[in-house]
Amino acid sequence: QALVAEFLGTLLFQLYSGTVSRGPVETAAAFAAIMYLTYNLSGGHLNPAVSLAGAGTGHVDFVRGLLYAVVQILGAIAGALIQVGLVYDSVVGHPSESCFSPPRHVTGPELWGWEFISTFFFLAVMYTAVFVAPGQGTAAPLAAGLALLAVLSTGGFYTGGSPLNPARVIANMLVYRCNISWGWSYLLAQLAAVGAAVAWVWPVYGLGMYMGGPRPDAFTGTGSQLGTTGLADPLLGGGGRGGMVAADPAGGSAYA
Repeated sequence: QALVAEFLGTLLFQLYSGTVSRGPVETAAAFAAIMYLTYNLSGGHLNPAVSLAGAGTGHVDFVRGLLYAVVQILGAIAGALIQVGLVYDSVVGHPSESCFSPPRHVTGPELWGWEFISTFFFLAVMYTAVFVAPGQGTAAPLAAGLALLAVLSTGGFYTGGSPLNPARVIANMLVYRCNISWGWSYLLAQLAAVGAAVAWVWPVYGLGMYMGGPRPDAFTGTGSQLGTTGLADPLLGGGGRGGMVAADPAGGSAYA
């Protein structure tokens, strides 16, 4: 269920934030809505950078993080292929709402810097909303959407509206074959931001339970020892106090 949710969620994100408009409001709203849709099933990552960052600090099982990244890329490619079938003349082989590149006055290093900073900020918010304090529950999609809106409304001017998502970049390069030379700059900046986010989280929040750290208590949103019960996390559904344990922020029960 979790893998299917990530596949379909990323497919929808690719489809709905690139076919007609890629403005910051439309992109952020699409991400928040689709994250809300998939949150109870998979954690609503919808982005390989999010899954890999979570795996890098032990807040997501490493194998699960890799599988998420794979199905997210496949989902974005599938969404791009659907776009081709629906609006071929608008998306293939020339600039369109489905392709993004920096303005002419922006240099390669400037693009890399803005993409790196924006992706890092987005990942930092996702850590707090999804991995470290999953008890925030349904507020997580709102926080993620606002973070994406903030970075796209500012840094997006310099990055061409990139959604800070490696799956989206790869899908555009493979399916639309547009701005391939810039694609590598986007990908390298996003992956560097993953490394920076991992390095930042270790001293600030500590390692997750998959690397020996405490599990987040779903009632308080703070760390607690394994085996402690609390309010059932929204990712699992049902239950409450009295034996129900928190759900894995990546989806499914990791503590039962």
